[in-house]
Amino acid sequence: MQRRAFMGWLLHLGVGLGLDVATGHAMPETARRVFVLQSYNPEYVWCRAVNLGLEEALHGIALEIETVYLDAKRIPDPVLLQQAADEAFARMEAFEPHVVVSVDDAAQALLVAPRLKGRDRPQVIFCGVNAPLSKYGFPMANISGVRERWHYREGFALLKRIAPQASRVAFLLEASDAGGYVVDELLRDLAEHGPYDLELAGVEQLRTFQDWKERILHYQTHADALALGLYNALLDDDGTVVHPDAVMAWTNSVNTLPTLGFSDVAMEHDLLCGILESGHEQGYLAGLMVREVLTGVIAGRLPPRINERGVVMVNLKTAEILQLSIPYEIIEAAGVVLR
Repeated sequence: MQRRAFMGWLLHLGVGLGLDVATGHAMPETARRVFVLQSYNPEYVWCRAVNLGLEEALHGIALEIETVYLDAKRIPDPVLLQQAADEAFARMEAFEPHVVVSVDDAAQALLVAPRLKGRDRPQVIFCGVNAPLSKYGFPMANISGVRERWHYREGFALLKRIAPQASRVAFLLEASDAGGYVVDELLRDLAEHGPYDLELAGVEQLRTFQDWKERILHYQTHADALALGLYNALLDDDGTVVHPDAVMAWTNSVNTLPTLGFSDVAMEHDLLCGILESGHEQGYLAGLMVREVLTGVIAGRLPPRINERGVVMVNLKTAEILQLSIPYEIIEAAGVVLR
Protein backbone atom coordinates (compact mmCIF):
# COMPACT_ATOMS: atom_id res chain seq x y z
CA MET A 1 0.00 0.00 0.00
CA GLN A 2 1.33 3.39 -0.92
CA ARG A 3 1.32 6.27 1.48
CA ARG A 4 -1.99 7.97 0.94
CA ALA A 5 -2.33 11.57 -0.11
CA PHE A 6 -4.28 13.67 2.34
CA MET A 7 -7.14 15.90 1.35
CA GLY A 8 -7.53 19.38 2.77
CA TRP A 9 -9.77 22.31 2.18
CA LEU A 10 -9.77 25.98 3.06
CA LEU A 11 -12.87 27.75 4.23
CA HIS A 12 -13.10 31.54 4.54
CA LEU A 13 -16.00 32.88 6.58
CA GLY A 14 -17.03 36.43 7.59
CA VAL A 15 -14.87 38.95 9.44
CA GLY A 16 -13.69 39.57 13.00
CA LEU A 17 -10.80 39.49 15.46
CA GLY A 18 -9.96 37.29 18.44
CA LEU A 19 -7.27 36.99 21.08
CA ASP A 20 -4.25 34.72 21.06
CA VAL A 21 -4.48 32.83 24.36
CA ALA A 22 -0.72 32.39 24.42
CA THR A 23 -0.05 36.16 24.38
CA GLY A 24 -3.38 37.79 25.24
CA HIS A 25 -3.04 39.99 22.16
CA ALA A 26 -5.57 40.46 19.39
CA MET A 27 -4.96 38.16 16.44
CA PRO A 28 -4.99 39.55 12.91
CA GLU A 29 -7.35 37.76 10.55
CA THR A 30 -4.51 35.98 8.76
CA ALA A 31 -3.48 34.32 12.06
CA ARG A 32 -6.85 32.77 12.81
CA ARG A 33 -6.29 29.24 11.64
CA VAL A 34 -8.25 26.13 12.60
CA PHE A 35 -6.94 22.66 11.79
CA VAL A 36 -9.58 19.90 11.64
CA LEU A 37 -8.26 16.38 12.13
CA GLN A 38 -10.83 13.82 11.01
CA SER A 39 -10.25 10.19 12.00
CA TYR A 40 -11.99 8.78 8.94
CA ASN A 41 -12.51 9.63 5.26
CA PRO A 42 -14.18 12.55 3.46
CA GLU A 43 -16.85 10.36 1.81
CA TYR A 44 -18.12 9.06 5.17
CA VAL A 45 -21.47 10.65 6.00
CA TRP A 46 -20.43 11.15 9.62
CA CYS A 47 -17.38 13.22 8.62
CA ARG A 48 -19.44 15.31 6.23
CA ALA A 49 -22.02 15.98 8.95
CA VAL A 50 -19.37 17.00 11.49
CA ASN A 51 -17.85 19.41 8.96
CA LEU A 52 -21.24 20.98 8.27
CA GLY A 53 -21.88 21.43 11.99
CA LEU A 54 -18.52 23.15 12.39
CA GLU A 55 -19.22 25.44 9.44
CA GLU A 56 -22.57 26.45 10.90
CA ALA A 57 -21.16 27.18 14.37
CA LEU A 58 -18.24 29.18 12.96
CA HIS A 59 -20.28 31.17 10.46
CA GLY A 60 -19.41 34.85 10.46
CA ILE A 61 -15.81 34.51 11.64
CA ALA A 62 -12.85 35.14 9.34
CA LEU A 63 -10.92 31.87 9.38
CA GLU A 64 -8.61 29.63 7.44
CA ILE A 65 -9.55 26.01 8.03
CA GLU A 66 -7.54 23.05 6.84
CA THR A 67 -8.99 19.56 7.18
CA VAL A 68 -6.97 16.34 7.12
CA TYR A 69 -8.38 12.81 7.10
CA LEU A 70 -6.58 9.86 8.73
CA ASP A 71 -8.80 7.30 6.94
CA ALA A 72 -8.62 5.02 9.99
CA LYS A 73 -11.62 2.90 8.95
CA ARG A 74 -9.93 1.87 5.69
CA ILE A 75 -6.33 1.46 6.91
CA PRO A 76 -6.26 -1.66 9.11
CA ASP A 77 -2.44 -1.77 9.22
CA PRO A 78 -1.31 -0.01 12.44
CA VAL A 79 2.07 0.89 10.93
CA LEU A 80 0.43 2.66 7.97
CA LEU A 81 -2.08 4.30 10.27
CA GLN A 82 0.70 5.67 12.47
CA GLN A 83 2.41 6.91 9.32
CA ALA A 84 -0.81 8.72 8.40
CA ALA A 85 -0.88 10.32 11.86
CA ASP A 86 2.77 11.40 11.49
CA GLU A 87 1.99 13.05 8.16
CA ALA A 88 -1.06 14.76 9.65
CA PHE A 89 1.09 16.09 12.51
CA ALA A 90 3.59 17.50 10.02
CA ARG A 91 0.74 19.16 8.11
CA MET A 92 -0.57 20.61 11.36
CA GLU A 93 2.82 21.98 12.43
CA ALA A 94 3.33 23.62 9.04
CA PHE A 95 -0.13 25.20 9.18
CA GLU A 96 0.52 26.60 12.69
CA PRO A 97 -3.12 26.56 13.83
CA HIS A 98 -4.48 28.43 16.79
CA VAL A 99 -7.07 25.69 17.39
CA VAL A 100 -7.16 22.01 16.46
CA VAL A 101 -10.53 20.26 16.20
CA SER A 102 -9.90 16.53 16.61
CA VAL A 103 -12.77 14.27 15.56
CA ASP A 104 -13.38 10.71 16.83
CA ASP A 105 -11.18 8.39 18.84
CA ALA A 106 -8.44 7.57 16.36
CA ALA A 107 -7.42 11.22 16.19
CA GLN A 108 -7.14 11.40 19.98
CA ALA A 109 -5.18 8.16 20.34
CA LEU A 110 -2.77 8.67 17.44
CA LEU A 111 -2.01 12.38 17.61
CA VAL A 112 -3.69 14.50 20.26
CA ALA A 113 -2.95 12.46 23.39
CA PRO A 114 0.70 11.63 22.57
CA ARG A 115 1.69 14.95 20.97
CA LEU A 116 -0.54 17.89 21.89
CA LYS A 117 -1.32 17.58 25.59
CA GLY A 118 0.09 20.37 27.74
CA ARG A 119 1.12 22.68 24.90
CA ASP A 120 0.29 26.39 25.02
CA ARG A 121 -0.58 26.23 21.36
CA PRO A 122 -2.52 24.88 19.65
CA GLN A 123 -5.60 24.70 21.84
CA VAL A 124 -7.59 21.52 21.14
CA ILE A 125 -11.34 20.92 20.98
CA PHE A 126 -12.30 17.29 20.42
CA CYS A 127 -15.63 15.78 19.41
CA GLY A 128 -17.05 12.36 18.59
CA VAL A 129 -15.14 10.67 21.44
CA ASN A 130 -16.65 7.34 22.54
CA ALA A 131 -13.96 6.29 25.01
CA PRO A 132 -13.98 7.54 28.60
CA LEU A 133 -12.14 10.85 28.54
CA SER A 134 -9.74 9.56 31.20
CA LYS A 135 -8.31 7.15 28.62
CA TYR A 136 -6.66 10.11 26.89
CA GLY A 137 -6.04 12.21 29.99
CA PHE A 138 -8.79 14.68 29.01
CA PRO A 139 -9.69 17.35 29.85
CA MET A 140 -6.52 19.26 30.60
CA ALA A 141 -5.24 22.82 30.34
CA ASN A 142 -5.26 23.06 26.55
CA ILE A 143 -7.88 20.41 25.72
CA SER A 144 -11.65 20.04 26.08
CA GLY A 145 -14.52 19.06 23.84
CA VAL A 146 -17.60 16.96 23.20
CA ARG A 147 -18.23 13.32 24.09
CA GLU A 148 -20.41 11.14 21.89
CA ARG A 149 -23.35 9.27 23.39
CA TRP A 150 -25.49 6.75 21.53
CA HIS A 151 -29.20 6.67 22.39
CA TYR A 152 -29.51 2.96 23.19
CA ARG A 153 -32.41 3.05 25.61
CA GLU A 154 -34.49 5.44 23.53
CA GLY A 155 -33.71 3.48 20.36
CA PHE A 156 -34.77 0.14 21.77
CA ALA A 157 -37.98 1.74 23.07
CA LEU A 158 -38.72 3.17 19.61
CA LEU A 159 -38.16 -0.19 17.93
CA LYS A 160 -40.45 -1.89 20.45
CA ARG A 161 -43.23 0.60 19.66
CA ILE A 162 -42.89 0.01 15.92
CA ALA A 163 -42.53 -3.79 16.23
CA PRO A 164 -44.42 -4.66 19.44
CA GLN A 165 -44.12 -8.39 18.74
CA ALA A 166 -40.34 -8.19 19.10
CA SER A 167 -38.83 -9.17 22.44
CA ARG A 168 -35.15 -9.95 21.69
CA VAL A 169 -32.65 -7.87 19.75
CA ALA A 170 -29.11 -8.72 18.59
CA PHE A 171 -26.56 -5.90 18.57
CA LEU A 172 -23.88 -6.32 15.87
CA LEU A 173 -20.93 -4.08 15.05
CA GLU A 174 -17.31 -4.10 13.90
CA ALA A 175 -14.45 -5.19 16.16
CA SER A 176 -12.67 -1.83 16.24
CA ASP A 177 -11.50 0.30 19.14
CA ALA A 178 -14.46 2.61 18.62
CA GLY A 179 -16.76 -0.41 18.52
CA GLY A 180 -15.35 -1.57 21.84
CA TYR A 181 -16.07 1.79 23.47
CA VAL A 182 -19.64 1.67 22.13
CA VAL A 183 -20.19 -1.79 23.62
CA ASP A 184 -18.69 -0.73 26.95
CA GLU A 185 -21.10 2.21 27.10
CA LEU A 186 -24.05 -0.04 26.22
CA LEU A 187 -23.23 -2.51 29.00
CA ARG A 188 -22.55 0.29 31.49
CA ASP A 189 -25.93 1.87 30.72
CA LEU A 190 -27.62 -1.50 31.12
CA ALA A 191 -25.94 -2.13 34.49
CA GLU A 192 -26.66 1.36 35.85
CA HIS A 193 -30.21 1.90 34.60
CA GLY A 194 -31.73 -1.55 34.28
CA PRO A 195 -33.21 -3.61 31.43
CA TYR A 196 -34.08 -2.20 28.02
CA ASP A 197 -37.48 -2.57 26.41
CA LEU A 198 -35.92 -5.35 24.32
CA GLU A 199 -33.79 -8.14 25.76
CA LEU A 200 -30.31 -8.45 24.26
CA ALA A 201 -30.11 -11.73 22.37
CA GLY A 202 -26.42 -11.09 21.74
CA VAL A 203 -23.82 -8.34 21.60
CA GLU A 204 -21.18 -9.20 19.01
CA GLN A 205 -18.12 -7.40 17.69
CA LEU A 206 -17.12 -8.88 14.36
CA ARG A 207 -13.83 -8.53 12.50
CA THR A 208 -14.61 -9.95 9.04
CA PHE A 209 -17.44 -9.63 6.55
CA GLN A 210 -17.75 -13.41 6.62
CA ASP A 211 -18.32 -13.29 10.39
CA TRP A 212 -20.92 -10.59 9.82
CA LYS A 213 -22.75 -12.71 7.26
CA GLU A 214 -22.79 -15.74 9.54
CA ARG A 215 -24.19 -13.82 12.51
CA ILE A 216 -26.80 -11.97 10.45
CA LEU A 217 -28.07 -15.33 9.18
CA HIS A 218 -27.87 -16.87 12.65
CA TYR A 219 -30.01 -14.18 14.22
CA GLN A 220 -32.73 -14.49 11.60
CA THR A 221 -33.99 -17.37 13.76
CA HIS A 222 -32.44 -16.44 17.13
CA ALA A 223 -33.67 -12.84 17.57
CA ASP A 224 -36.67 -10.70 16.70
CA ALA A 225 -34.76 -7.59 15.61
CA LEU A 226 -31.26 -6.37 14.74
CA ALA A 227 -29.48 -3.31 16.13
CA LEU A 228 -26.63 -2.46 13.76
CA GLY A 229 -23.79 -0.30 15.02
CA LEU A 230 -20.53 0.48 13.23
CA TYR A 231 -19.75 -1.59 10.13
CA ASN A 232 -17.12 0.45 8.31
CA ALA A 233 -14.08 -1.71 9.10
CA LEU A 234 -15.14 -5.27 8.28
CA LEU A 235 -12.40 -7.16 6.42
CA ASP A 236 -12.77 -9.28 3.30
CA ASP A 237 -10.88 -12.56 2.79
CA ASP A 238 -7.91 -10.71 1.27
CA GLY A 239 -7.61 -8.32 4.24
CA THR A 240 -9.14 -5.31 2.50
CA VAL A 241 -11.95 -3.33 4.10
CA VAL A 242 -15.42 -3.99 2.67
CA HIS A 243 -17.28 -0.81 1.77
CA PRO A 244 -20.24 -0.26 4.14
CA ASP A 245 -22.57 0.08 1.16
CA ALA A 246 -21.65 -3.47 0.14
CA VAL A 247 -22.09 -4.71 3.71
CA MET A 248 -25.58 -3.32 3.92
CA ALA A 249 -26.59 -4.27 0.38
CA TRP A 250 -25.93 -7.89 1.30
CA THR A 251 -27.53 -7.51 4.74
CA ASN A 252 -30.73 -6.05 3.34
CA SER A 253 -30.90 -8.79 0.70
CA VAL A 254 -31.16 -11.54 3.34
CA ASN A 255 -32.56 -9.86 6.43
CA THR A 256 -36.23 -10.24 7.39
CA LEU A 257 -36.04 -8.58 10.83
CA PRO A 258 -36.72 -4.98 11.91
CA THR A 259 -33.49 -2.98 12.07
CA LEU A 260 -32.37 -0.20 14.38
CA GLY A 261 -29.54 2.28 13.86
CA PHE A 262 -27.76 4.76 16.10
CA SER A 263 -25.86 7.17 13.83
CA ASP A 264 -26.35 9.21 10.65
CA VAL A 265 -25.27 6.38 8.35
CA ALA A 266 -28.50 4.50 9.17
CA MET A 267 -30.31 6.91 6.85
CA GLU A 268 -28.22 5.77 3.87
CA HIS A 269 -28.71 2.03 4.34
CA ASP A 270 -32.46 1.54 4.67
CA LEU A 271 -32.58 0.69 8.36
CA LEU A 272 -36.13 0.71 9.68
CA CYS A 273 -35.67 3.26 12.44
CA GLY A 274 -33.33 4.86 14.92
CA ILE A 275 -32.72 7.60 17.44
CA LEU A 276 -29.63 8.85 15.70
CA GLU A 277 -26.60 10.48 17.23
CA SER A 278 -25.91 13.42 14.97
CA GLY A 279 -22.52 14.20 13.49
CA HIS A 280 -23.85 17.67 12.78
CA GLU A 281 -24.55 18.19 16.49
CA GLN A 282 -21.06 16.98 17.41
CA GLY A 283 -19.50 19.42 14.97
CA TYR A 284 -21.80 22.25 15.98
CA LEU A 285 -21.13 21.88 19.72
CA ALA A 286 -17.39 21.67 19.06
CA GLY A 287 -17.63 24.75 16.85
CA LEU A 288 -19.30 26.74 19.62
CA MET A 289 -16.39 25.84 21.91
CA VAL A 290 -13.92 26.88 19.20
CA ARG A 291 -15.65 30.27 19.03
CA GLU A 292 -14.98 30.74 22.74
CA VAL A 293 -11.33 29.76 22.36
CA LEU A 294 -10.97 32.26 19.51
CA THR A 295 -12.09 35.02 21.89
CA GLY A 296 -9.28 34.16 24.29
CA VAL A 297 -10.80 31.47 26.52
CA ILE A 298 -8.35 28.68 27.33
CA ALA A 299 -9.80 25.35 26.15
CA GLY A 300 -9.27 23.59 29.47
CA ARG A 301 -11.51 26.11 31.22
CA LEU A 302 -14.45 24.96 29.12
CA PRO A 303 -16.22 21.97 30.73
CA PRO A 304 -16.56 18.94 28.42
CA ARG A 305 -19.96 18.60 26.78
CA ILE A 306 -22.04 15.65 25.61
CA ASN A 307 -24.56 15.49 22.78
CA GLU A 308 -28.16 15.83 23.88
CA ARG A 309 -30.40 15.60 20.85
CA GLY A 310 -31.39 12.35 19.23
CA VAL A 311 -32.83 12.53 15.74
CA VAL A 312 -35.83 10.21 15.34
CA MET A 313 -35.62 8.47 11.97
CA VAL A 314 -38.16 6.12 10.37
CA ASN A 315 -38.07 4.52 6.94
CA LEU A 316 -41.54 3.92 5.51
CA LYS A 317 -40.24 1.94 2.53
CA THR A 318 -38.46 -0.50 4.81
CA ALA A 319 -41.54 -0.74 7.03
CA GLU A 320 -43.62 -1.67 3.97
CA ILE A 321 -41.13 -4.38 2.97
CA LEU A 322 -41.25 -5.80 6.51
CA GLN A 323 -45.05 -5.46 6.57
CA LEU A 324 -44.95 -3.20 9.60
CA SER A 325 -47.18 -0.22 10.26
CA ILE A 326 -45.43 2.72 11.94
CA PRO A 327 -47.83 4.61 14.23
CA TYR A 328 -48.75 8.02 12.86
CA GLU A 329 -47.68 9.83 16.02
CA ILE A 330 -44.14 8.47 15.55
CA ILE A 331 -44.07 9.58 11.91
CA GLU A 332 -45.36 13.00 12.91
CA ALA A 333 -42.69 13.40 15.61
CA ALA A 334 -39.79 12.06 13.54
CA GLY A 335 -37.06 14.42 12.44
CA VAL A 336 -36.30 12.25 9.39
CA VAL A 337 -38.97 10.32 7.45
CA LEU A 338 -37.64 8.31 4.51
CA ARG A 339 -40.04 7.09 1.83
